[in-house]
This record gives sequence, structure tokens and C-alpha cells, in this order.
Amino acid sequence: MVKESQEVDGGQWRLCRVRSNSPRGDTESLLGQWGDLAEREGALGIAEGQPFLLRPDGWPDPDVVAYFNDGAFRLLAPQTQVSYASDLKVHFTFLASKGLDWRHATEDDFKDFAFWRRQESRNPRRISGAKFSRELAACRRFYEWQVRRGVIGRSPVAVDEVRRPDGSVRHVARLHPSNVRRSRVKWLTSRAYRRWRDIGLRGYGADGMRDASWRGRNDVRNAAFADVLWSSGLRLREGATLLCWELPSSCGGAGLVRGRVGEDVAKGSGRDFWIAERALRDIEAYRDSARAAAVRRAQSERRYEGLDGLMVAKSVTRNRQVVLAGSDGSRDRISLDALSAVDRERLFVEGDDGLEPAMLWLTEAGMPMPYDTWKKVFAVANDRCAAQGVAISCHAHMLRHSFALRMLVSLMHTFDRRLDLTPQRRHENRELFGDPYVCVQTLLGHRSRDTTEAIYLEPAKGLEVELFLNGDEDHESASVLLSRIAQASDRVLDDLR
Repeated sequence: MVKESQEVDGGQWRLCRVRSNSPRGDTESLLGQWGDLAEREGALGIAEGQPFLLRPDGWPDPDVVAYFNDGAFRLLAPQTQVSYASDLKVHFTFLASKGLDWRHATEDDFKDFAFWRRQESRNPRRISGAKFSRELAACRRFYEWQVRRGVIGRSPVAVDEVRRPDGSVRHVARLHPSNVRRSRVKWLTSRAYRRWRDIGLRGYGADGMRDASWRGRNDVRNAAFADVLWSSGLRLREGATLLCWELPSSCGGAGLVRGRVGEDVAKGSGRDFWIAERALRDIEAYRDSARAAAVRRAQSERRYEGLDGLMVAKSVTRNRQVVLAGSDGSRDRISLDALSAVDRERLFVEGDDGLEPAMLWLTEAGMPMPYDTWKKVFAVANDRCAAQGVAISCHAHMLRHSFALRMLVSLMHTFDRRLDLTPQRRHENRELFGDPYVCVQTLLGHRSRDTTEAIYLEPAKGLEVELFLNGDEDHESASVLLSRIAQASDRVLDDLR
């Protein structure tokens, strides 16, 4: 295997996404005779938002396009599609730097790629084992699909057979990193989260006082959204594409209320979720203030009129069917579970003062916020915290991790401490009420307990042993237990002012 530096300084593949066919300027001069572009794309199965790659010469590769148009690929979550396409872009660009087309890549070429991505000292953007593991999965999936299709005879991603303890066999990529680390996964304690939210999103200073120079205009919306993810464990796409109808009703208590995530925006399948009532109250404050004002401005400026692909909902049935108004007066139905993120941005309702979006989170202009936009909101909040000298940063999925850890500690505290259980009763209680790890798995909507335990709850390893050894002498609260975990792990961020 050649272990020379592989400089990717030319021949770049480009990652693009299909945009809406709504008019954007002088389309006559741009498209010429291609006035039927939408029909052509539809015939090829090309959907809005779908990723695709362009070769260095600016032309698409038909076999790569076919892969992205395959039904199995399009069933992947939208963000997964983009991530895999991005990984393939990097791989194809590397091959292009060597004068290779992906169809002619060998196992040695792929070893060179792996070395360049992870170990080449002259590569300024070397990646971790976890990141390469995902790139490896993306490449393996692509090449094996092309083998099945007969485009290539053999995949350059070699695999080995590994026998499980039960005698079954699984196939593992030969270059799969053996030391995949989860070090990029981090958590926040409750007080660290509040400090990050108040400074980054609500305009407070490091001294805990309102910053007189704060000019943020969306602090009510942004703080409410962060509280939703913090108190429910929803993924970014799940929380960001919520429709107003999907918010559960408050029960007047102080606990968690159950709602439902639509299948098409969830990862894998629709599921129930639980959200704190205080977060619902924050949402109501946002709807009554900033959101209502944004809608009024948009209506007065007639921004909702003539939007491309608009769907107008007349009602929602008890079995989660949206009744749509057709232009000819007809009534069509579509399940909430079948609405994609793009569909939700196009879904409107007829209010007393005209049309308004059905999606909960809106821009200042009154338009639905694409869920990727929230990443910028979090990045700006992190920059503000850094400028204030506060070493706490956060991203959306970090709130999901933190929710999982907080729920586990609370469940363990409730089962093992507050009930004053003996070791024997602890075991009996688990048999009767269930394992706290399984409860958290249910809250997160994971199919596998392994994912919940190994990734989301890693800092809690050993907590059960510690609780058992300490017995019933030290009746600490769940928040104190979480702080102790933070002291033992540099990946659980706490506010120790």
C-alpha cells in the first residue's frame, strides 16, 4: 500500500441538492427549451431536497444518480442521505486526485483513502475513527449496490466474516476502526444548560444580569425551542418540524405529557415522546407573542399568497389524518405520519385573518423555519457564550444526550434511593417495573438498548455499582448524583460558579 500524501487540490466533485421548481428570476433565458424540467425530473424520480453529485467536469455520473434515485436510498432519513452523499463526495474527490474513476478503484486504493483520511500527517483535516466509520459505511453501501446492479465486478471495500457467540455470521468491513471513540459525545447538567441558554439565547451576561447591549429579536422563540429538545429528548428534525396540532395538551401538572412524532420526520418510524409541561407553557408564550406578530406581518405584506406547492389544511381528524382543500373544492386526506419536512413547510391553515403556516417555528418574516436553520442558531449562541468567557457550548443533539442521562439518573434515584430498597428489593423492583435503561430507550425511541446504553448513557457506567456499595446511607438527590457524574467525566459539562 502506498502511504504517500494524497493532496486533494483539484478535480473536486460537488455536492448539490434539488431545489424547488418555483420561478427564480428569468427562467426563460436560463432554461431555454427546458420548460418541462419539472416533468423530466419527476419521470426520473428526482425529488425536491434530494442530494446529488456532479463530477469535476460539471456533469452528473448516471450510475451515481441512479444510486441516489434508488428507493432504498430515498427511504433513508433526509439528513442521512445528505451525510452519505457528502462522504461519497470526499471519497470520489480523493480518487480523482489520483486520476481514478470510482469504477476502477481497488482494495489498495481504498486503503490509501483510509490512510489519507485518518493518518496522513500532511492532511490538515484528518478525522476520528468514529467519523471514518460512517464514511466507510457510506462507501460500502454504495459499492455493494453497484455490484448488485452489475456496474462493477467487485467492491473495493473488503469485508470479513465474523461469527457471533450464537453461531450466526455477520460481515464487517476489514478497515473498520477497532478504536472507535465516542469522545465527541458530550452532556450538560441542568445548571450548565440553563447558563448556556440564558447567555447564548436569552441575552444575559456572565454575571447573570440582563446584558444591556443585547439586540436579539428571537430570544423567546429560540429559548422555547431549546427547552423543547432539553425536556423531551426529541431529535433536531423531530422538534423543528412540529406542527401546532402535534403539541400535546397540558394536564395542569408539573410532569411530562405524551405527544406523537410523525413517522416521516422521525428516524425509522413514528413514536411517542414525552415533554415537560413547563416547555409547553413556554411554547404558548411564544405562540401568543413573537409567532403571532410574525404571522400578522406576513399576512399584511401578503407573503403567503401565491407560494409554490402550497397545501391548505381544513382540519385534522382524531386518527391523525389531515383534510386538505383542493383547488376544485375537493377534499383529500394525508396522514400526519406521511408528511415530510418539506411537506410540513408547505402546509398552511386558513385562520380568521387568512392563511398561516401549520408549522410551529417561524422566521421573523413569518415563514416556516427549515430545520437545518437551527444549527446556525446554536452556533451563534456558542459564540456568544465564548465571548462572555463562559466555556459551555452546545448543539441540538447534545440536548438529547443530556435528556437521556438526566432521565436515567432520575429513574435510578427513584427506584434505588427514594424507595429505600434493599439489594433484594431492588432486583424485585426491576422485575416488576422494568429496567431504567429500557425506560430511557423507550423515551428516546431507540430500537436497540445497546445504542442507548453505549452512546447516550456512557457516563453513567458504574453508577449502579456505586449506588449498591453506598447502600442507603447517603440520600443524595438526582441532581447531586448528576453533578457527581460530571466531576468524574470531562464530557459532562457543569456550571461550577
